[in-house]
Amino acid sequence: MELNKDTVPRYLQERHAEIGYFAADAALVAAEVGDGNLNFVYRVFDVANPKCSLIVKQAPPYIKILGPAYPLTTQRLTYEFRALESYHRLAAGAAPIPHYFDAENAVIVMEALGGYQLLRDALIAGNVNQAVPVQIGRFLGRVHRETLAEPERFDNTAMQAITADYVFTLPFTEHETNFYTVELADKVARLKADEAFLQKARHLKTIFLTEQQGLTHGDLHTGSVLVRGDSAKVIDAEFAFYGPVGFDIGLFWANYGLSYFSHIGDAAVQSALKTALVRTWESYAAAFQSGGKTETLQHIFHTAVGFAGMEVLRRIIGAAHVKDIEGIADAHRKLRVETAALAFGVSLVKESERIATVTELCAQL
Repeated sequence: MELNKDTVPRYLQERHAEIGYFAADAALVAAEVGDGNLNFVYRVFDVANPKCSLIVKQAPPYIKILGPAYPLTTQRLTYEFRALESYHRLAAGAAPIPHYFDAENAVIVMEALGGYQLLRDALIAGNVNQAVPVQIGRFLGRVHRETLAEPERFDNTAMQAITADYVFTLPFTEHETNFYTVELADKVARLKADEAFLQKARHLKTIFLTEQQGLTHGDLHTGSVLVRGDSAKVIDAEFAFYGPVGFDIGLFWANYGLSYFSHIGDAAVQSALKTALVRTWESYAAAFQSGGKTETLQHIFHTAVGFAGMEVLRRIIGAAHVKDIEGIADAHRKLRVETAALAFGVSLVKESERIATVTELCAQL
């Protein structure tokens, strides 16, 4: 069953006994929301009380943005639902509450977050709320610490393989999905021929594919966090897998870093973004370290630095760029931003084992 905005209300009404959120006789209306590449997402609300709403997310057996010619397992929503359950159990309030899961039709029904916006959009506007990185760091620290024995529940190999290719390999080959500003061509060519860099990239990919530490969100960028005031909610966990938890920290850092470069010329915003990087790590370490995991924490830090570098690079020369930079209208400014970000990404990958503190990380910006 493939849902659309006309059939979603009936779908919920037919499952009223299992979900029980709306009144049995409520008149429901649906609207498609979100701009995700993989899944269909609908907000369903009661006509008589529009604030009474739920989110319905369905995974088609293909990549939504590309169509049926590009198949993709619907199991991705099974792992997302399991992740939401774990998040709700270990860090209540840090993610939408899951209400219902239909494995046969690959549907999750979850809490609707009215009044929230994407963290990425807030950062583009220059709004850097320091409560957000503190919350995200604390959330990740708790989840990573408490999921050290759940590998069988998050064996999400199909989605993990996609990430491995598009973050660690394809951006550094001649692949049809890559694109970048033409003036970067010489720098990109040198990077693709830099054996020291490529060796580090291969090493990080091996860690990504083989190291098993805990429940890893797998796609924790600033477009996977919704914010409202001091509240932050983590969404879109279809890439969740059991792996190297530094990947989550690295992606989150990287996207704050990309925002940093996009605000070149605005010292106040850039300073706030550096502070956010520091607070993410400080709150993460405090939450994760209860129980004295100092050695593990240092390893997580080093891998996070390397993963951050890979994420920055693939957002500049790979298949999936970010609105923070793509939205810059001035071509000269955009090139300046991309050049700086490219150098930052390379330095993080090459120096990941030497950068020992979050202060040293910020010094690379």
